Amino acid sequence: MACVANGKPISCLGSDLSRAFLIAGAVLIEPRHVQLGQAAAARADSTRDSEDLSGSLHRQPWPQVRSLQPSGALLRSHRRLRERGHESGEFKSVFLGTAAAPHQRVANSQKCVRVGGKHNDLSVVGTDGYHHTFFEMLGNWSFGDYFKREACAMALELLRGPYNIDPGRLYVTYFAGDKVLGIPADLECFEIWRSLGFPASRILPFGCADNFWEMGATGPCGPCTEIHIDHRPDLGSVEQRAKLVNAGRSDLTELWNLVFIQYNRHADGTISQLPAHHVDTGMGFERLTAVLQNKSSNYDTDLFTPIFDGIQQAAKSPVYSGSFPVDGNGALLDTSYRILADHARMVTACLADGMLPDQNQKLRRVLRKALNISEHVFAQDKLLTQLVPIVVETLGEAYPEMAAKQQAVIDLISHEQEVYKNLRESSSKAFAEVLMEFPNLDDIDLMECPGFVPAYREFQVQRSKFPNNTIPGDFLYKLTDTYGLTEESFLKLAELENMNCDLERYRAEVNLAKIKAKGNQREIAGGSLCDLANEQRIAEAQAMLTKRLAPTDNSHKYAYSFDKASDSYQIPPLKTRVLGMLLNDAEVSRTQGSRIQQPSTDLISIVTAASNFYYESGGQQSDGGKILVRNHQQPEHPHLLDVISVKHLNDCVVHVCKLSSPTDAFQLAIGDEVELQVDAQQRQLNTCHHTATHLLNAAIRSLFKKVTYQVSSSVTSDQCKLELGLLGKRLQKSDVQLIEDLINRVICSATPVQVQLLSAAEVLQQNDITMVPGEVYPEQGLRLVNVESPELQLSSKELCCGTHATNTSELSSFCIVNLKQTNRARFAFTAVAGQAAENVLKTAAVLRHRVDLLEKQFQTDKLTNATEAELQTIRHNMLHTDIKLPYAFKMDTLERITEMLKRIKDSSRTTLKEFVDVEMRTLLQEKPLDTNPFILHYLTSSALVEEIPLQRATKLCQDRPILVISVCDSVVKARCCVPENCITEKFNASAWLQSFADTFNGQIAAPKGQNPQAVCNMKGRRVSNLFEEQLEQAMSKAHAYAKLYL
Repeated sequence: MACVANGKPISCLGSDLSRAFLIAGAVLIEPRHVQLGQAAAARADSTRDSEDLSGSLHRQPWPQVRSLQPSGALLRSHRRLRERGHESGEFKSVFLGTAAAPHQRVANSQKCVRVGGKHNDLSVVGTDGYHHTFFEMLGNWSFGDYFKREACAMALELLRGPYNIDPGRLYVTYFAGDKVLGIPADLECFEIWRSLGFPASRILPFGCADNFWEMGATGPCGPCTEIHIDHRPDLGSVEQRAKLVNAGRSDLTELWNLVFIQYNRHADGTISQLPAHHVDTGMGFERLTAVLQNKSSNYDTDLFTPIFDGIQQAAKSPVYSGSFPVDGNGALLDTSYRILADHARMVTACLADGMLPDQNQKLRRVLRKALNISEHVFAQDKLLTQLVPIVVETLGEAYPEMAAKQQAVIDLISHEQEVYKNLRESSSKAFAEVLMEFPNLDDIDLMECPGFVPAYREFQVQRSKFPNNTIPGDFLYKLTDTYGLTEESFLKLAELENMNCDLERYRAEVNLAKIKAKGNQREIAGGSLCDLANEQRIAEAQAMLTKRLAPTDNSHKYAYSFDKASDSYQIPPLKTRVLGMLLNDAEVSRTQGSRIQQPSTDLISIVTAASNFYYESGGQQSDGGKILVRNHQQPEHPHLLDVISVKHLNDCVVHVCKLSSPTDAFQLAIGDEVELQVDAQQRQLNTCHHTATHLLNAAIRSLFKKVTYQVSSSVTSDQCKLELGLLGKRLQKSDVQLIEDLINRVICSATPVQVQLLSAAEVLQQNDITMVPGEVYPEQGLRLVNVESPELQLSSKELCCGTHATNTSELSSFCIVNLKQTNRARFAFTAVAGQAAENVLKTAAVLRHRVDLLEKQFQTDKLTNATEAELQTIRHNMLHTDIKLPYAFKMDTLERITEMLKRIKDSSRTTLKEFVDVEMRTLLQEKPLDTNPFILHYLTSSALVEEIPLQRATKLCQDRPILVISVCDSVVKARCCVPENCITEKFNASAWLQSFADTFNGQIAAPKGQNPQAVCNMKGRRVSNLFEEQLEQAMSKAHAYAKLYL
């Protein structure tokens, strides 16, 4: 399908576009390279001859060209899919003058998605020939260089020159002005088009809705001029056709939008001039291709016809005929062809770029719609995965990441299809009812949340009262407190409803609730009741103080080294000056010991010109340490301030301190020099655990080679936690041992840990960097932490602001202490490294020795009642306390103890009554009635016996509702009892037990002759090896139900 001109091959669309843009001296950002096909070749053959084209090129000097990699459909620094008419979001700081542009002139091709918000094409996709959820935007940019005249002239030159589009088919628009904004009509733009040869009848004024571009409610904005093309000029005169511009007609569509970014909109609605003027243009590649291939619909071009062919061949359906809905004719089949082809492109592009349906409900909505069409219209439930290779074939040359991640995309779609199928099969009756009323709820994963149905009904009642299309923070807190929804849950809901969430207020409500809870506990304990608003007042005062101060130089936090002789980190102290200070919530220029009334609770917040303290970020906890303040009376004995937390506010580092030893001699003033001393031992543990987190992430990817994505991480001096999505792999104890073994071999290999500073542009040049989906990364100063161990086939490359070891040998040891499956394909690891790991291994060695002795006693028949009690105690502590042990060792040891206890039971050395009594009495001691209004418990001792009488357990707890579960010989049973004074219509034994039994499809019934509201049993159900996952899910539902209705 070669493109030719005058008998010679010419470059395809991307290169033609680039050549035209290069007239303006643009830097080229990887243009699209898709051949135009035979129709386009014929059109290209009639372009102006080479002399004419070269003549136009001589009007501007050719620049030195650099090629840069484009950003994805979602920029990696943005959580949401790009929903926009233009690509300007990533350059906001350049427009505002707070950052320098990488180049003055740029041309690029950008993958774009429109599925919600201001620019939402989802509902109309498939009903016409030119709307898409995924499309490619061709653009050229000027950052403070050329402006309106040059932009209009170059656009017209490209369209009538290389593309040979008749200007007689074009209409242009300009901004008509706005009295409210106080901006006059853009008559300069009108005159520019007149000077370029357009008659006034083809230059049309429009208002803000069509010809004033805004990035958001605030920020850079400006007038724009649009170029529209008439696909059917034969249908009327210029005057008649001009009236159809911007009328939503498929035969007269917008082709190119030129935005002149010259204003800044402020929060109060006022407009001011930007420091410089900029240009951002956007032309839809699909629409341009239709014009150049002489097609009336984008879907008739060779961007879509291969996908249609793939659908038809797989489904054996009638061939796509190009019909559209009109006058009652829904054109269902052809509309379904268009929707599925569009959605297949969008899903492939987004998944290849690293976006995940699990974290973006709009992507999940599109994917599920494509799955529904595949199944219900084309009767092929695997059709979407079969279309991925075709999409990759049409787009992969321009976007190689699609080809590289093709199998991962297919795996993700297959996983989502399985999730969707399971959810539909397991949805509750209540959810099914609300789904009939609100069908769009099928797009979100909230049917497993017990409180969602009543929460959603209240949301629908209250939403009309919500200001600015935003769910208020206090209502969000109610969703959590009353209905059990998590922050993730209501973010999904807000995304589905195209609303925003006031997360700042919500988190403040959560913190206030925590403070109240602490205050109530103190009051119960007889201590002093804390000031509930004190923390909030201090936080607000810190924010106000830092707004007026110069930024803190925090680069010193990376100034540390490892001393092999002492096996410890050396962090040099830092002398710096005080810039600002608070005593509790009051700003002070000087403070003295005599003003500190309560040394144990009074807080001093200190902002310094520089700091070597790490503030909490990147999942890593902040440093601890001390600040040394000069003692004027005894200079050799400086005053010490304990740093209890470190914050980063408005580019300032705030050290929150307490005076170590109260004394009236203490004094500190703004401008004084202080010395900052970081707690090296805590930093060392944090540092080792952060590097261990990276190695854990890399080891899992290396060993299992499955689709893997990071959900969250946490690094403290005690441990590190990493939650990952891992598709197509169910982790076993043996896998944990493989992971530990690989990481410990990397530690023994003494591999260097390298840190490199990169810009966002440089990061985008590399395809093997692990990034957290949704994480916000800055444009400059990105730290790439790299551990390469090719001999062990492990590579870790992550963007990270945390502190890291300089060599893997500094970790000394690593072990995983817990593994928990948190979702269908999510696993949460807890691990330790360095000294913390060595401590865990020592504990395990002591316990192993003791269990070995007990097992030896058992084998020699020297057991006593005390021995049995010790085995029970060890087992209970391993299951119910925070003792850290290597995960594999813990599982093995529990199996050994369980086996011994079973054999003890068989030899009648103890009774069923003792098993249940010991566990229940211990449980009730640990959970007093005043703090635990109900008991929900899995009897771990039930695994030791063939059958267990659950009524014995419930009889021991008659002062509150209780639900107990047992599993004997792979059969799960449950029993629920509710005291009469706790029974309500919503909360009773039958209803509460049903919330648990649903997960197992269990049948419930009251014992013969008893009230089902007071006592109810779940009949035994045989369970598979997924029991632990099902049990956790069922208990979570029952817990949420009791919290909601008790």
